[in-house]
Amino acid sequence: RGGVRALRTRAAVLARRLRMGNCGSREVPAVAVPERTALAPSRPKTSANASTRARSSSSSSRASVGKVAAAGEPGRSEEEWREVIRAEDLAAFGSNEPGSAAAAAHSAQLGVTIEYLLEFTREHNCWHFPTWKVVTDIIKPATRARRQRFAELDAVQATGAVGRADTFASHCWGALWGLLVASLADQADVRRRVWVDVFAVRQWAGNEADHAYDAVVPHCTSFAICCQASPTKQIQGVNCLASLSNSEMLARRIDLVPERIRTQIAFLRAWSLLEIMRAVEAEARDKRFAVVMKVGNVAASKDSSGGYAFQSNSDMTKALQNLIDVRQAEARDPADAVRILAAAADSDGSFELLNDRVRSCITGARACSSFPEIQAAACGDEVLDLTGSSQKKVNDWLKAASGAGYPWIAQKLLEHGGQPNTICTGNVTPLMSAVMSGNLEVAEMLLAKCPDRLPPPHPPRGGGGAGGGAPP
Repeated sequence: RGGVRALRTRAAVLARRLRMGNCGSREVPAVAVPERTALAPSRPKTSANASTRARSSSSSSRASVGKVAAAGEPGRSEEEWREVIRAEDLAAFGSNEPGSAAAAAHSAQLGVTIEYLLEFTREHNCWHFPTWKVVTDIIKPATRARRQRFAELDAVQATGAVGRADTFASHCWGALWGLLVASLADQADVRRRVWVDVFAVRQWAGNEADHAYDAVVPHCTSFAICCQASPTKQIQGVNCLASLSNSEMLARRIDLVPERIRTQIAFLRAWSLLEIMRAVEAEARDKRFAVVMKVGNVAASKDSSGGYAFQSNSDMTKALQNLIDVRQAEARDPADAVRILAAAADSDGSFELLNDRVRSCITGARACSSFPEIQAAACGDEVLDLTGSSQKKVNDWLKAASGAGYPWIAQKLLEHGGQPNTICTGNVTPLMSAVMSGNLEVAEMLLAKCPDRLPPPHPPRGGGGAGGGAPP
């Protein structure tokens, strides 16, 4: 309690500073330049062909992606621009301060299709840029003329890619941009729209009204967070990061993890923590709200497209499960970290409950590592061929959905013959997968489908059985 009070006191002091003009933004490493429409119809839920996923794009998208750069307007200072931006947002939302519900609702309409993300990334060849470099080298030059949001540029709007976001994408600016794009595209319907701060938020001073990232989450139907994997080593059965020992990992010595690695792990960044909190709240309100976690790297695609694809890393998920501690979340601006942690302290539950939920989601990421189509299906994509797949495939899908905690997907698979107590890939059953991940609702659903496989109840003590009725 004393720690929470101290956090709140520090947050109050820093909040006053924030109100005086130092509003937080998405973090950019010190080496980087400091920075963090009309409603389009929802996409049809149809399958995407995996062989064309990395290459498909419309000719209008291809043409516009490379033609959005513009020169800045001469004769106007940055301070003057800041006031112009604040005036525009005040007129549009009735407020130019963080937390505006109107601003969040507008921002949610600035999702872009996964197809557009792929085309943008290929056109600019920025697969291996850290995200902050995409902002400084591509987004800011393209929006300099009017200091607007990238997704509001006429050329981007003309592609038809912009509209209501289905999935909120949470990520680290210190991690690779290509990792975010590849993880979102992993076995997905490329017509699904995703909310990405780089496109939906003004990347210019005066953008305080856009600082409601977390308020956009409830406007979406799913939440995806990606984490860049780093090499691990196993010491006495514990997957360890960098030079940490097994005891240091189990003690959650995040401070010993090199900063370069910490800034690439979304679970350790304060802004991502705030977004995860909102996703957990949305999940509690809507049982079909999907939380998807992707842990891995971007690698050359194994097909003939010549592109890049997401490559999951199960060893990293095991390391993260030992290390995760949301109380140690960091931000480039310490004021942001204090404010966000204070908000977490004020929310329902506790830090440890939030840690448990994050660990459960990391377990879900590992459960789906070989079956990313289950995560895509949880986000609403029609990518599961339930009539043309083998019994083994359906059982493996059921195991993945059970481990990830997607009861509506598990129910659909049960209806198509999924067997909850059959050994699957990885030498576990769907029921075991649900139990190991702590997904009680799915476990109970599966148990109801296999009562004959449960141990028979013991006869009452002193009953008249042959052995005297005493249970073993």
